[in-house]
Amino acid sequence: MDKACIVDSTLREGEQTPGVHFTLEEKISIARELDRAGVALLDAGMPSVSAEERDSITAITSLGLAAPVGVTARLRREEVDLAAACGASELFLICPVSPLHIRSRLGLDADGLLELAADVLRYGTGLGFAVNLVAEDASRAEPAFVCDVLKRAHAWGACRAMICDTVGIMDPFGMKTLIEKIRSFVPEALALGVHCHDDLGLATANTIAAAQAGATCLSVTVNGLGERAGNAPLHEVIVALEKLLGMEHGIDMHRLYVLSRLAERCSGMFLPPNTPVVGYNAFRHETGIHIDGLLKNSQTYTGLDPAEVNCTQSFVLGKHTGTSAVRHMMQQRGYGATGAQLDTILRRIKEHKAAAGKGAIRDMADRMEHYYENSLNFPGAAFWEIVEEVLGRRE
Repeated sequence: MDKACIVDSTLREGEQTPGVHFTLEEKISIARELDRAGVALLDAGMPSVSAEERDSITAITSLGLAAPVGVTARLRREEVDLAAACGASELFLICPVSPLHIRSRLGLDADGLLELAADVLRYGTGLGFAVNLVAEDASRAEPAFVCDVLKRAHAWGACRAMICDTVGIMDPFGMKTLIEKIRSFVPEALALGVHCHDDLGLATANTIAAAQAGATCLSVTVNGLGERAGNAPLHEVIVALEKLLGMEHGIDMHRLYVLSRLAERCSGMFLPPNTPVVGYNAFRHETGIHIDGLLKNSQTYTGLDPAEVNCTQSFVLGKHTGTSAVRHMMQQRGYGATGAQLDTILRRIKEHKAAAGKGAIRDMADRMEHYYENSLNFPGAAFWEIVEEVLGRRE
């Protein structure tokens, strides 16, 4: 099985998460940490967004990272020029392939799209870019047309093609079939990749299915940041490649947790405690049956050794705690106890937990609702104030 090329889109797609904005310093920190982790290729942003975006991309391309830095552009020559001015070496060229996008967004027919794509792609390669054709909305396109576009793209000079499940509607079986069909049709020299969205919670599964079918360029974001429900999370895809497929990926798994915490702090999008691999509860246990089993054999309730991702296993006291956990924790401090004493300690632990009540939880729920409304949104009052000032309609 070929080695996976991990393409990280946190700096572009991740910042497109509603309410998220990275400062220049944060983008540089994320880029450097992704590079330390071993990501093969970065998508650093979309130059056409703003001058600020172009400045941040230029700063990242100037860092001297080991990973090549790419940027995203639409089928417009002027956007390719902006990409060149930022010093990027790779270009992610968005090419809609579904009838819905071709007609509704571009106002073209299939022939018009092919003509436009050929012109802009050749223009990009002529400027020295390694061009990745991004087949937007491929999951709602005719497979035969997608294959035709990709085959032509290779002839026009594209080095990779990214198959996009733009609205996250694919299932792993359908994805595997689609990638197998495309892989059998397009030249082997054209590397295939996937960019999956998580609208139905299947981004990781679809990415892994694509890898099984021959896609080697796997697009991810740290913590699954991205439009709507986000994209395939880096930590999930890497661990699945490692543990399920045995596929080389080049990522230092010990850095996944550090990357996750960095993305949380920079984005303001905080992970649920039960998030796989990097979540607060990923390697914590409370249930008595589980802890008893783990103390007898650590593999009984562990599918992933926490040490593989630079984490540790821990036990939590609460309603479901059993005597095994209490005895183990006491022994670590050199304490012994009779059965009756253990029962008393356990009863008081549970009484203490129950007495704490739900006040803190309700308070946090209110604070989080306020945070989402004010920090991951734009205040309506501020919007209308700006509008009225610009239009000169304020009284």
